[in-house]
Amino acid sequence: MSPNSSKVFSLAEANELVSRVADLTASVVMQLDSIRQEYNLESEKGIVQMPQSMLKEVEKTLSEWSNQIVEMGAAPKGYFTVDFQSLDPELLYCWTYGEERIKFTHKVWENFSHRRPLAESAEGSTDHLKWVN
Repeated sequence: MSPNSSKVFSLAEANELVSRVADLTASVVMQLDSIRQEYNLESEKGIVQMPQSMLKEVEKTLSEWSNQIVEMGAAPKGYFTVDFQSLDPELLYCWTYGEERIKFTHKVWENFSHRRPLAESAEGSTDHLKWVN
């Protein structure tokens, strides 16, 4: 799947994928924490600036996370926030690390700060069906 295309998800399909996204994200968070702990040990030795090798490892880890999210058909938005294109072309389901399922949505032209609870924007609504032939 190309980086500029995304899959269209029903809410149920997106929530099915959330467990994979959450597991992947938890693994990456642990990897980053390991790098942070290694840096903390180095900084105790008087090394103030993070070594270039550690910065490259962080960059690689985050890039791989992002690429895997895209391969699943979703869109990474910042680190550890993922959007899923809903059946309504104007509506995205929004998940962020720590959430067990999708609880929020926002319009495609909005961002994380515009998230609305699912019940207010999509759950129970049939407005999105107007786009389905």
